[in-house]
Amino acid sequence: MKIGVFGGTFNPPHNGHRRLALEAYRRLELDKVIIMPSCIPPHKAAAALASAEDRIKMCSLQFCEPFFEISDIEINRGDRSYTVETLRILHDMYPRDEFYFIIGSDMLETFTQWYRWEEILTLCTVCAASRKNDYKPDLSRFTPEQRKKIVFMPIEPYELSSTQVRFFIKSNRDCADVVSPVLLDYIRERNLYDDGFDIYHELVAGMLDNARVYHSECVSESAGILAEKYGADPEKAKLAGLLHDITKRLHSDEQTDLIGEMTPLEKSSPKVWHQMSAPVFLRSREIITDEEILEAIRWHTTGKAGMTLLSKIVYVADFISAERDYPDVETVRKLASLSLEHAILYTSRYTVNALASRDRPVHPATLDCYNDMLRHFGI
Repeated sequence: MKIGVFGGTFNPPHNGHRRLALEAYRRLELDKVIIMPSCIPPHKAAAALASAEDRIKMCSLQFCEPFFEISDIEINRGDRSYTVETLRILHDMYPRDEFYFIIGSDMLETFTQWYRWEEILTLCTVCAASRKNDYKPDLSRFTPEQRKKIVFMPIEPYELSSTQVRFFIKSNRDCADVVSPVLLDYIRERNLYDDGFDIYHELVAGMLDNARVYHSECVSESAGILAEKYGADPEKAKLAGLLHDITKRLHSDEQTDLIGEMTPLEKSSPKVWHQMSAPVFLRSREIITDEEILEAIRWHTTGKAGMTLLSKIVYVADFISAERDYPDVETVRKLASLSLEHAILYTSRYTVNALASRDRPVHPATLDCYNDMLRHFGI
């Protein structure tokens, strides 16, 4: 048989996943497609991760055709899910069958960074689907023999992520076009992505534009992940991340009234006003009275020397949230997986250099933050 393998966190699965799996099934003339929810994804932390049981059930609701098979192989391993290990198991289970591993073209770009990627190409044919218009894969880094094991599927891109789906669900938006109705019913019946912050989500939605709301939701998720990893309070981290930009859209006069006294440099730097006005706004209206959360919001843009653990988390989360796509974002994400301090040193240095290269003033707190990280590493 020709068997497709489509893996992912599926948190939740959505119509973009389904469309890709269907296209692969048809174009490659597969006999079946194994849908493989991962236990712990190796390349990214899983935000607001639903339980393994729920993700298996959600996949069964989203991929309901008889040629889809939902597998718990990676879930049952209970460890980090590496593709090569899964393919070895499948080869033992189906020694006479051919395997086609289905990915997006963005994953093909980083394929040579995967664990034992050369062996993967001996165990399956990698099938990459286009994620953007007019995409042409660069296979020059592969040998002629390896190129024979890579298939490109030029399908019409369908941009949708599980992060966006969770955002739509938490925002009570119409989700008819992003997940199947039965799956949406299941998610809502079990409150899978309800973080208990309804009043704060409503506040953010009422004060910010759609793009900034989405960014705030993404920062909240990233902050929660970092808090779990580094031992801070996840609820405080998520709430600080959600509210960090709350005054971003206020008129300049409203912001300066909230801030009060400013240095000449701060007066000439409107981009830092929201980090100064936000904690005043939240405290004065008794929306947030927890000083640790307010402190984290106060320094999320510039950073400062001697930041608290929560402040470091929100500062870094703002750089690595899911929707960020600046050139160095993957580098910062990898550094954040090593330590918060590695990420802060890199980002504060980047900020100082970027401002200096344009002859723009650097906030003293940013310089203090950078120098503090140099001292941390004994430099």
